[in-house]
Amino acid sequence: MSVRSLTRNLPADPYNPGWVLGWGVLRDRHPWHFVDVYADQRTAYIEAQRRGAGYVVEYGAHRLGSNEFVCGVSLPEG
Repeated sequence: MSVRSLTRNLPADPYNPGWVLGWGVLRDRHPWHFVDVYADQRTAYIEAQRRGAGYVVEYGAHRLGSNEFVCGVSLPEG
């Protein structure tokens, strides 16, 4: 069973309506696979380790209800 993300805890992306910011778990090699987005980095790392080789954690923006995830987004200040 995977660790569940709680999207209600994620901040909205101020530049893209319907998107949130968080820690994404994905496989960064072929075939690319987006798992989910998480409110904290530790939880995301636990899920990536559970998934195994090739899964990484990146901070980025996720369009809710999709598998779209854009990483390379700067962490919010504060």
